[in-house]
Amino acid sequence: MRLKKEYMMKRIMNSSGFTMVELMISVSILSLMIAGMTVAFQQQQRQFHLTKEAAEINQTGRATLDFLASEVRNAASRQGKTFGLLFFNGGSDENCADDTDLEGRNSPPDCITVFTWDITRGQNGTDLNTMPSVPGLVQVVESGSSLKLQLPPEWFPDSNDNKLIGETDQIVDVLLGFRSRVNLCSPSDVNCSVMPEKCTECAALLRATVDSGTRTATIDDVSDIKAHNFPMSTIDSLGSFVGSTTIGSGVFGFLPTFSSQPAEMTIVDSKTFRVNSGTRELEMSINGGPFLPIAGGVNSAGIVDLQMVFNLQDSDGVITKVGVPLSAEDKEFPDFSEEGLLGREQDIRSVEIYLVVKSKIQPRRIRGGKNKATIPALGDAGERTVASPSSTTNEPEEGFIYSTFSTTIYLRNHTREEFG
Repeated sequence: MRLKKEYMMKRIMNSSGFTMVELMISVSILSLMIAGMTVAFQQQQRQFHLTKEAAEINQTGRATLDFLASEVRNAASRQGKTFGLLFFNGGSDENCADDTDLEGRNSPPDCITVFTWDITRGQNGTDLNTMPSVPGLVQVVESGSSLKLQLPPEWFPDSNDNKLIGETDQIVDVLLGFRSRVNLCSPSDVNCSVMPEKCTECAALLRATVDSGTRTATIDDVSDIKAHNFPMSTIDSLGSFVGSTTIGSGVFGFLPTFSSQPAEMTIVDSKTFRVNSGTRELEMSINGGPFLPIAGGVNSAGIVDLQMVFNLQDSDGVITKVGVPLSAEDKEFPDFSEEGLLGREQDIRSVEIYLVVKSKIQPRRIRGGKNKATIPALGDAGERTVASPSSTTNEPEEGFIYSTFSTTIYLRNHTREEFG
């Protein structure tokens, strides 16, 4: 009996636990399992952040690019009216001032203003007399130190307060567009009677102050001349623009071109787009108003670069490119400032838009480390890497994700008879 009890006790003692070796093996296996699960979880977290940032970048880039393309395309369609643009290569952040880098390496984001003749303001579907575009003779009230014009009564349909169509105040600033029905203007010293294919209808865009009480519009300064296609690169004073200036075989000026012969006058809308490099936002200004953000930002996928390239159709079939590094022998120019390009916006056949979008955080790569971003050559800006970013935008930064979006707009309705 005693031997049986001793036998039972030995069996209980032998089966009551693990040896030290067994415990060490078990702990090692469990540690490996936990380490594997941790690595897998970390990789899943990195994949999640990468996917989330990539999706946000794609959504921001595509939506912004579609919006820009739609604005330029709709402006160029014109519905039979004039289309104009002001392109500043690298003009962002400085109120769209020209800041082109001719070396083509550190060009800031581009800036563009599109003008469209407002043929819808005042239309109610039944009364055609409210059409703001009025062909005939532009009536000049005063042409001394300032230019004062008499506006048509159709622009003031409310006889009680004489307010301008679509405006709420009696004194407002508007953009007026003028187009000659008989005079052709050339981009340079070209005889339009000999080579009419290189000319287009004379036109101008002027910022004016409208007094609804007298139904007059006043232009006070040369800075109020926002765009024109007269064959002159610079205008020293408002008087030289209003009066008669002989260039080559032609006489140009507001009075001889628009006032004394049949011309068309209308209200014009303008939209200016630029990139704020500090906040990484695409901003828009309407009719000279404040710049307001419409896409991007520091708390979302940010817009860091906007580059535009314009393809102009030459009379010999060759394409001139504007918005690229200067190479005159290859017909490539940074902007429209060259004498041979003045007034040639009407020759634009397609517009290339490039947009660079940046992630708001620095997501780590799937296998650890940081993203080594590279921004390819776009427009007149050369390739940029983490080791050699642009000195004007400090992009790209190590660790952030950058994506480039591009599209090409074909201006199918653009014709030589329209002013650019």
